[in-house]
Amino acid sequence: MDVKKPASQENLNGDESESQISHLALDIGGSLIKVVYFLRSNGSGGSVDDSGKKSDPVLEGRLHFAKFETSKIIDCLEFIRSKNLHLAGGGAYKFADLIKEKLGVVLDKEDEMDCLVTGANFLLKAVHQEAFTYVDGQKEFVQIDQNDLYPYLLVNIGSGVSMIKVDGDGKFERISGTSVGGGTFWGLGRLLTNCKSFDELLELSHQGNNRVIDMLVGDIYGGSEYSKV
Repeated sequence: MDVKKPASQENLNGDESESQISHLALDIGGSLIKVVYFLRSNGSGGSVDDSGKKSDPVLEGRLHFAKFETSKIIDCLEFIRSKNLHLAGGGAYKFADLIKEKLGVVLDKEDEMDCLVTGANFLLKAVHQEAFTYVDGQKEFVQIDQNDLYPYLLVNIGSGVSMIKVDGDGKFERISGTSVGGGTFWGLGRLLTNCKSFDELLELSHQGNNRVIDMLVGDIYGGSEYSKV
């Protein structure tokens, strides 16, 4: 899997580029629209064996990702040039009529939780160095033992947060969640900083220092080290 920056809108408008896009899907959340599409490489296709029988095609290409603020859904629709879409998230229902009106496309609405679990299982099983631990700012990749993968807790942070216990392929249960998530971050951040875009707010977050405002263990214990936390 080769993940690159999203192609430009101009590149997607051409007939040649359109014919190479074999998969396109959206997750329309409360704060952001996430777009993923697979762009085939030239010459991708099946091979012919010694008997002359053509094998199943092998998809060679790149996954591209893009995002839009949900309030700018019209810009997102202008970006899309496809006749079939797979959608997840609450916006798949909220904006269904608008999408059909603007693009005249066929909508395949997918279950959001099922997509989350299926995607996470695929990444953990099939993609090398997908899982890592993150301690004290250091990222260390770990090798997943597929025989000891389940159960695991999948925490999905969007506008809200869902916590899902995954017991296997197609076996999962949402066990908890909270409405305080990315939507709260975006809303409060916009009010406090007058940011005009989500990207601008993210850039400001890199410059900030949470120790200035967050209550830390050291604040409670008078600055002394407390190794049990």
